[in-house]
Amino acid sequence: MSAGMSMAGLRPEQGPPLAVPASFFLAAPVAVVAAGALLTAGGSSFFWTRFAGPTVALAHLGTLGLMAAVMLGALYQMIPVVAGAPVPWVRAAHAVHAGLVLAVAALAVGFATETRGAIVAGAGLLSLVFLLFLAPVALALARAPVRGPTVAGMRIAVLGLALVVGLGVWLGHVRGSGIPSPRYASAVAVHLTTGLVIWIGGLIAGVSFQVVPMFHLTPTFPRALTTALVAGFALGLLAMVGALILGASASQVALAALPAALAAWLAHPIATLLLIRRRRRKRPDASLAFWKAGLASALGLLPCAALAVIGNDLRLPVAFAWLALWGWGAMIVHGMLGKIVPFLVWFHRFSKRVGTAPVPSMKQLLPDRYPRIGFALHLVTLLLGLCALATGVDVLARATGLGLCATGAAMFVSVLRPLAHRASA
Repeated sequence: MSAGMSMAGLRPEQGPPLAVPASFFLAAPVAVVAAGALLTAGGSSFFWTRFAGPTVALAHLGTLGLMAAVMLGALYQMIPVVAGAPVPWVRAAHAVHAGLVLAVAALAVGFATETRGAIVAGAGLLSLVFLLFLAPVALALARAPVRGPTVAGMRIAVLGLALVVGLGVWLGHVRGSGIPSPRYASAVAVHLTTGLVIWIGGLIAGVSFQVVPMFHLTPTFPRALTTALVAGFALGLLAMVGALILGASASQVALAALPAALAAWLAHPIATLLLIRRRRRKRPDASLAFWKAGLASALGLLPCAALAVIGNDLRLPVAFAWLALWGWGAMIVHGMLGKIVPFLVWFHRFSKRVGTAPVPSMKQLLPDRYPRIGFALHLVTLLLGLCALATGVDVLARATGLGLCATGAAMFVSVLRPLAHRASA
């Protein structure tokens, strides 16, 4: 696709009804507010170790409630539009959405209160939810007539998700039952690593090949680069499967993930930042601020991960998770919502009226002030969290929780405002 907001090769008319991705996008900021309320109530005790139940609850509100919600909604939208293969049984997405919300709530309550029944119930429901999601999505990707790095990235990410979900359900049942397993530590390491570098990293990179040139008028990603990035994610996924079979230690899993980690947290951020510098439209864009901050956070993840593996301070893995989820993944997802939601609303409700009646622009659907407020809140919350981790000051941790609540509210408004526009407006 050429630089600029070109629709060449895209099939937006094949996308699902607007309600499908919109329902997932609206659920994500609610999870952020819930995480903020939990952190505000618990304070700095959440930051001392990643093994504490409330800390695990906070992490799952981020990985499932925020990241997975947006990414599932995005896949329902992008697979038919980019890969040219409509997702079958797309109306089942409403059941996936409802089940995901209930499962995340059960897991959050279960981990936060150490209630084993809620953990087992949440893990069981989650297995059904992702089965209902993965079966049609995998079928659509297998049938996709379009080839290219974005489709390849989505395929690898979905395979990574299948591994993450399978391990997550098993780990939830092990923790819920209280019966120890010698494979538990290795499975946790593979579960966490695959979720970050393959599922989240692979999908962010794959989607960026399409949306960064389209929405931000950058040159296209060089083919050699996209091929190398996809190969890195594929090699990382194979290494994760091997590590799981061999029962590798946490440090061995980290080494196995190195090809995918280098792709997600070094090569892709540097390449994307260089392309952004060469964009044709030089006017400041709020969404670009999210991308730059998220990509800059990604560049700090490799040294942070190394410290988390070799260091003795139990806060280091928590700091790594905070920077990865809120600084890298959530920052980019938050920024993309500010572009994708107005575009979807414009296409579904206004595109057919072009030339026959006045239609709003994407900027009118979501004026810049909304994502700018969201970015400021997101960035301040990220920095507050890092300060709270470094100092252990309880008031900073609770302020971080309030920042999460405020950012989640701003994110919700940024999603809801375009959706509130009707064709009769």
